[in-house]
Amino acid sequence: MKNGKIRSVLLLSFMLLILYAAGALAAPVGDIKDQASVALADRGSDYRAVTYPCYFEGIVRDTATGTPIKGASVTFVKEDKSKSWTATTSNSGRYRRDLPEGRYTYIVTHSNYIMQSSSSSVEVRAPYTKSVRGAGGIFREITISNEKSKVVDINMNARPTTVLLVTTSLLSTTAELEEAVSRYTEVVSRKDGLSTRYIVLDSEECRAAYGVRLNNPGSWEEIKDVLHTITDETGPCYIILLGGTAVVPMPDVVNMGGSPWYLPADGWYIDFDGNGVVDEGFALSRMPDIATGSSAIVSALETASDIHEAGGFGMIPEMLLSTRCWAAPPVGLGDACRDDAPTCGRCYATPPYGVCDECDRRAEMFSLMSDSDYIFIMGHGSPVSFSTNEGLPIFNLENVADVDLRSNHPIISGWVSCNTGQLYNDRPSFATEFLRAGAAAFLARTTDQGTPVYFAEKFEPYLKGDCPSGRYRLGDALSELMREVVLRKGDGERRITMQLCMYGDPTLKRVRFELPATGAMAVAKPFSKVN
Repeated sequence: MKNGKIRSVLLLSFMLLILYAAGALAAPVGDIKDQASVALADRGSDYRAVTYPCYFEGIVRDTATGTPIKGASVTFVKEDKSKSWTATTSNSGRYRRDLPEGRYTYIVTHSNYIMQSSSSSVEVRAPYTKSVRGAGGIFREITISNEKSKVVDINMNARPTTVLLVTTSLLSTTAELEEAVSRYTEVVSRKDGLSTRYIVLDSEECRAAYGVRLNNPGSWEEIKDVLHTITDETGPCYIILLGGTAVVPMPDVVNMGGSPWYLPADGWYIDFDGNGVVDEGFALSRMPDIATGSSAIVSALETASDIHEAGGFGMIPEMLLSTRCWAAPPVGLGDACRDDAPTCGRCYATPPYGVCDECDRRAEMFSLMSDSDYIFIMGHGSPVSFSTNEGLPIFNLENVADVDLRSNHPIISGWVSCNTGQLYNDRPSFATEFLRAGAAAFLARTTDQGTPVYFAEKFEPYLKGDCPSGRYRLGDALSELMREVVLRKGDGERRITMQLCMYGDPTLKRVRFELPATGAMAVAKPFSKVN
């Protein structure tokens, strides 16, 4: 009898246990999440960012037409600049980006549109529990979830279509210069739909057209003020400074936050708001010459006209002159090379390549450079020399004459090397002689501050079209990345971005179709389905 009662009690207990377990399994998922959240909170974990992802979503549109923009990159940067998350817009211009809770600023980029960035932060919060007093003074827990997402719709303005050729009366004008300007104006209008204006800042024509005239051609501060007045009328535009520093001085000492900065760079001319960052929508370059001369400018304008006429510049074949081909990009090609390899595809180590005494493949190097559309030179630098860390010369100013730059009009990148972008008042430099010899453009930097990592990662993909929105113009890629580095990493990056500079035409763009450099027949394909 006693054993029977015991069995009944055990059976009843077992049935109650099963019913309780079933009830727990049937409980709402939200209740289970709440219980897990409370348990994690009790352990002091930051559970909300992990358990409940937040997200931003929205549509990116053309400001003028309202058309959705496909292929725009929408990046949300944590307020402390520690990390960022990026989404790409679909055919309908929509995006969604899941991320942890927090406060963010955003950056929106597209090759055909001016970068947009937020002036203030936006915030999302993961769902959280909150105690609420109800009827009869009874407290209950509720889940707040309406703050986990936010709609951020963004409008973008199309790239500018105005080009300003800017100089002073100190430039030696010739019939050849006038002809080169006239041809450039006609070609970029016909081929690219760009409108060009030739402006002598200290002329009466400038006063009549824009209500302002430069009084002192030697004052870069006054030149900047005059440009600001002119661009108030034109809006965002491409600005090409015609002449060396004796004609249009390069800004050098600027006041930043009450402190003087010595940082020679033309970028200061388009920092109109004085915050140490180039302004949105502007791209600036220079076509320099020695003293007040203009023959190198004529050559640069003729090269630019030829490239526009051809539909753009090429980037195949390309050549990388490196001190260490096996180093990680952009210094080398990384795993694609062995430590002892003198050449790895497009990368050529110095020595045996270069112009040092130990370099025994000098003639081959000159031939490779002459046949290349894109040349990337590494190592230490100056305005007249590239060299290895050990001081072995890779390429010197006098070697420009050994290379044919006129047949292929290559883009030459030297922005990894220190000081290669500096100009002299009365003697030649890489900037003047590369353009005089027929190079399409020379990208460099003017100090030894170092190169921004993000710029190094993105500059070539922007030019090549290896990004969702397609190919960027040279000046747009440079100026936009100068801004983007600071927006992503903070004001501490202003020095190393402002030193980046460009010589040549900022409106140049990679040709839409290009065959691979294999020597075999191939079908040409566009770089991007978007652009």
